[in-house]
Amino acid sequence: MLKRIAPLAALVTLAFAGSALAQDFSPALKKLIEDSKKNPSLSLSWGQSTLGGSRAASQVEAGMNKLFGTSIKIRFTPGPSMPAIGNEIAMRATAGQPSNTDVYVAFSRDMSELVDKKLFRAVNWQELLPGRITSEAVEADGTALKIVTGLLGVTYNTQLAPFKPERLTDFLKPEWKGKLATTPYSAGFDILAGKDIFGPAKALEYAKALSPQIAGLTRCDENERLASGEFLAMVIDCGELGLDAIIKKGAPIAHFTPKDYPVMSFYYLSVPKNAANPEAAILYTLYSSLPDGQKIIRESWGADMHLYPEAMMHKRAEETEKEIGQKLHAIDLAWQHENNEGRKTHGEINKILAVKK
Repeated sequence: MLKRIAPLAALVTLAFAGSALAQDFSPALKKLIEDSKKNPSLSLSWGQSTLGGSRAASQVEAGMNKLFGTSIKIRFTPGPSMPAIGNEIAMRATAGQPSNTDVYVAFSRDMSELVDKKLFRAVNWQELLPGRITSEAVEADGTALKIVTGLLGVTYNTQLAPFKPERLTDFLKPEWKGKLATTPYSAGFDILAGKDIFGPAKALEYAKALSPQIAGLTRCDENERLASGEFLAMVIDCGELGLDAIIKKGAPIAHFTPKDYPVMSFYYLSVPKNAANPEAAILYTLYSSLPDGQKIIRESWGADMHLYPEAMMHKRAEETEKEIGQKLHAIDLAWQHENNEGRKTHGEINKILAVKK
């Protein structure tokens, strides 16, 4: 199981728990705060359900300005999928144009592909928040920072499901035919094709068998379509993020980690090199890593980063391991970069599954 952050972080966390004083900040952070005041604005764009969307952006704006003594104005614009936004950042960088978002949020697969293109700023996160952010949270030479831990698997309608599934292979049974959805970008199948999960050949075989079961495509955040019964399950989903809110409203859906797909992965924040407001973007990312920022993410997205002392995801991951009777594979950027065969296979799987019925 993954480790929690070092005990020292608990002491550092206390310095930021309430209204932190300027003397609590590292010299590097003090300079960053002053630099951000020269251009106190921030543009963000991602899915409305991701990281709490516009509502959470407003909460972060108030919290970070109070903590850092800034007056940054956040403009949030709902955007397309994470891969689509990443592609737009790359195209704008090639054209010499500023990014449409000053902060990029992405799942490990998408981030691993983009960091190789050198699109993001290298930031010394540990120098800015010593003790709170450790080397385990930082990847790709400081260009990507872990922000949320996600348990991956399947989301399904508990009322309409023909039976309670436990494995991915359960969805190949005739009871599910014409009742399943997957994402347009075949989320999670690159991991499935990893050599320590299914492997390329078995993953391709599974995708071909699953294809006749698929009735349509849906984004990861469209859980209402499962709750309504349009689809009975999403195979594979992007994790349990955002499910708590809709379940509390009475939606008959649930997420589970299949016994034949025991994985956990991460969502990252990065600052594009062509960001118009890089200092404010770095402050946003730092605040999102602090207790108050993690609380906003947890309450709006249903998850947090397991590394931090107050995180709920450490306990949830341990509980999942007990339920499935095995350790979870940690899918980070390093794992993704070694998954060359799985990534190649993913392209073939996407052609098999990403077809509207």
